[in-house]
Amino acid sequence: MKAFGFNQYGNSNVMEELTLPMPKLGPNEVLVKTDAFAINAFDIAVRNGQFRNSVTMLFPTILGTDAVGRIVKLGSNVHDYDLGDDVLARPGMGTYAEYFKVSIDHLGLRPKKYDPYEAAGLPLSGITAYNTLVHIAHVKQGQTIAILGSSGGVGSMLVQMANALGLYVIGTDAECARETVIGLGASEFGGYDTERVSEKFANMADILIDATNDGAASAGLSIVKAHGIYVSLTSLPKDRKQKPSVNYKQVIPRKEYRDSDAFAAMYLMIQNDQLHVSIDHLESFTLDGIRKGQNLVQAGNPDGKVIVTL
Repeated sequence: MKAFGFNQYGNSNVMEELTLPMPKLGPNEVLVKTDAFAINAFDIAVRNGQFRNSVTMLFPTILGTDAVGRIVKLGSNVHDYDLGDDVLARPGMGTYAEYFKVSIDHLGLRPKKYDPYEAAGLPLSGITAYNTLVHIAHVKQGQTIAILGSSGGVGSMLVQMANALGLYVIGTDAECARETVIGLGASEFGGYDTERVSEKFANMADILIDATNDGAASAGLSIVKAHGIYVSLTSLPKDRKQKPSVNYKQVIPRKEYRDSDAFAAMYLMIQNDQLHVSIDHLESFTLDGIRKGQNLVQAGNPDGKVIVTL
């Protein structure tokens, strides 16, 4: 099968077109024929060697954390899926390929009506958002939640899911994102480059989620209520004396957070037209398309997901 990977760390030019054998299935795995996959910032970090001192990589490394496709082969213990099922998957690695294998623990059905290219941008950011809301923040209907970085990949998922779960949503981001974030379901918006969001939303949030790239501790501390919950996808505030009663939590993936549970919840939200993914670019499944897509993501802040189509 055709795949794209690298044999040494570096920029997008280290990416190569490879011919690899078909994956061999374990009993709890399925083989998926790839329809489309997202290029994520994580792919760039792996390719650049960011994790070389903490994770042993085998070359060639095939990138790709998530994808959509159709099941073409079942492992011997798989009974909840059928041949021909259209699925969302988060195998963790290896989706830059015509076929990939994935455990049923990291698999979910794609509703027939849902655009496959939109779906391809959903797994990684959607699962992160779901785990953040349900397992880490333990959100409840009627609470007020503030989401910093609300137009980003995970931030936009957080806004939509929080709205679907019945929370009152406040979003903050650059002023140019106001219309987008309100359209995603936020009830209020603050532009950090045009307003003092820390004053506008002072002590309003039962739950504060910092989904910015660099952290926005000062604004977050002002917005979260005393005895509220402060969750960060990056780094927590270093000086917490301002609000010592706040419950501070870092987003850390855990094995007990089942992807299949997140996919089941997302399936219902999709059926209810509550979950959408913005697409910035569609790229071809060619070496040039892969390199162009990675360069777009590495340049930062494309207006939506970069999706490679097969």
